[in-house]
Amino acid sequence: MKEVSVGEKGFQLNKDLVFFVTGVLLSIGAAFLLPIENIFWYKSAFLGYILSSVIYLAYLFLRERITGAVATFTLYISLLLNLTGMIRRAYESYLMGIFHPPWSNLFEALTFWSFISGAIYLFIERKYGFKILGAFVVPVIVAISGFALFKANHEITPLMPALRSYWLYFHVVTAFIGYAGFTIGFGGAVAYLLKEYFGENKFVKDFLPKKEVLDEITYKSIAIVFPIWTASIILGAAWANEAWGGYWSWDPKEVWSLIVWLFFGAYLHARQLMGWKGKKVAWMVVFGFITVLICFFAVNLYFPGLHSYATE
Repeated sequence: MKEVSVGEKGFQLNKDLVFFVTGVLLSIGAAFLLPIENIFWYKSAFLGYILSSVIYLAYLFLRERITGAVATFTLYISLLLNLTGMIRRAYESYLMGIFHPPWSNLFEALTFWSFISGAIYLFIERKYGFKILGAFVVPVIVAISGFALFKANHEITPLMPALRSYWLYFHVVTAFIGYAGFTIGFGGAVAYLLKEYFGENKFVKDFLPKKEVLDEITYKSIAIVFPIWTASIILGAAWANEAWGGYWSWDPKEVWSLIVWLFFGAYLHARQLMGWKGKKVAWMVVFGFITVLICFFAVNLYFPGLHSYATE
């Protein structure tokens, strides 16, 4: 079985740009021209994520070029459906006289997380030619999107006064880029640990690439977004000072955001400066992702604080 290389690939700029621009234009057109509510598009995206996940898993077994291409294309279409839902939701909030970007409550945040995770994954897949990671990342996207659809409130509601700020665009977007990158790194770490502990199993041995490849993809996913997560904390502090009169208040969300930063900062320090590789740093990523889940789900849902708006 041929192993997958992690070497960087050059972008075919014209082709990639055409796909990107065409997709965005189609999403904008569908959102504004078709009288279909935003939930339809989100549900369609969720079904697309499920289908893409199944095809990525099939590619893990088959390693056929056409299967990988279909998996990628299905994820691409699912992301466009998700994007259409977000644009439509923003438009519907505008028609209601309470316009806000579509990442302001729990449902919107989760669907935005799904979208950003898929988009960053496709970027990494395109850049490194590495499709197998999709079998581990896309199921996580399915879980996040499914939680949004089945557990969160879909209603469009007015923003709290503290959220009516231009900081909402900068702080939240950078935070969710961080969430997305950590999600992809988690997928790579899980694949690495399967290879580490079950490497002699014929299935694992034949269908997963070399541990070195998985380790490198995990590292690059986190290294790309860690500075962006750092920026989100700085931007959040600036917003807090403007909204609440102080840069830091030891709110549960602030504390756990800092814990996430410390965890992945320690990972990068160990990986880059101390030369750690292998299962030790893979486990660091797994436990780091648990802190991400606590930061988003546990803090938002169970610990009241200044960020309690995200429970709606």
